[in-house]
Amino acid sequence: MNEHGNHRSTEEMIELLLQPERGDKLDPLFLLSLCPLSPSDLVADIGCGPGYFTLPLAKFLYRGRVYALDTDAAMVDACRARVAEARLSNVEIARCADYEFPLPEGGVDGVLASFVLHHADDRARFLAAVRGALRPRGWCAVLEWNPDDPEDGPPPAHRIGPDELEALARSVGFRITGTRSLNTQHYLTILRN
Repeated sequence: MNEHGNHRSTEEMIELLLQPERGDKLDPLFLLSLCPLSPSDLVADIGCGPGYFTLPLAKFLYRGRVYALDTDAAMVDACRARVAEARLSNVEIARCADYEFPLPEGGVDGVLASFVLHHADDRARFLAAVRGALRPRGWCAVLEWNPDDPEDGPPPAHRIGPDELEALARSVGFRITGTRSLNTQHYLTILRN
């Protein structure tokens, strides 16, 4: 079962994640404008999938680097193909484990974690691992499903609401910069190291 609560194949999920209509609710450029990015940053896109956010992120970070990470080999391959097709040379793509990321310890400026926290069996451990990858004053942008709108996405029991996310983030040492509703289905929370 995938994050949408059904049994789609990986190929169907890649197609779904890359459909142009997705931009109506989740415009990557708008989302990135809400993150404290600098063009020379080193940023990890954890749970990169087929690169929906990776490619726009890499274009913005023209003096920086993107580490695109996912636990699913097919998603990593799809992201790799899209990055190669776009001829982006500032992206490193790798497979990761649930709580272990092939990143320099304390070496990235920011992390984008889009729709991955609700998958973690141990959410505090996931956030602590993200925090360990960040430089002092680094940031993490967590994009998640609103628990009050079960129209699409994972089952409500798997979702994490903004208040729960903020409490969990504080418990592992993050400061909360802010939470913003993006639409009826999604919200974004920015955390600081």
